[in-house]
Amino acid sequence: MKAIIRKATVGILLGCVFVGLIGRAQAQTPVAESIRERLTTAVQKLQAECAADLTKFCSMVTPGEGRLLFCMMAHEDKISTKCDYALYNASRNLGRALNMIEQAADVCWPDIEKYCGDIPERGGRIAQCLMSKRSTLGQDCQTALDQLPATKQ
Repeated sequence: MKAIIRKATVGILLGCVFVGLIGRAQAQTPVAESIRERLTTAVQKLQAECAADLTKFCSMVTPGEGRLLFCMMAHEDKISTKCDYALYNASRNLGRALNMIEQAADVCWPDIEKYCGDIPERGGRIAQCLMSKRSTLGQDCQTALDQLPATKQ
């Protein structure tokens, strides 16, 4: 189970970094907002499931910048089964979402270059561009976008 916790923690750290990057974007797009809401919900669920462990092992740690997750990593051999499973599920869900985004980007790359090549990165701007050009995109790209929960209309 320790290996699962390490993988889960790394995945959650990446997700938290992603939330931070989206939160810093100057112009929030609906896609970025949807992703941020989903990740925020996942973090809240983790905090609820791991509350006792956080209190027991990390109560003296100042939240922010991944410090709580690093604290949990330091105590991974002592955390509760409930928290362990919550970390595993969050990591698995985040991994699935990142895989779907990566697959959509690969499939849509020609359309991204053609229609959204001049759009600044971050904040969901490229996804929002694709959504605004949806009717002109290739069928494979449209299908890939339909698989992403944050871009469904």
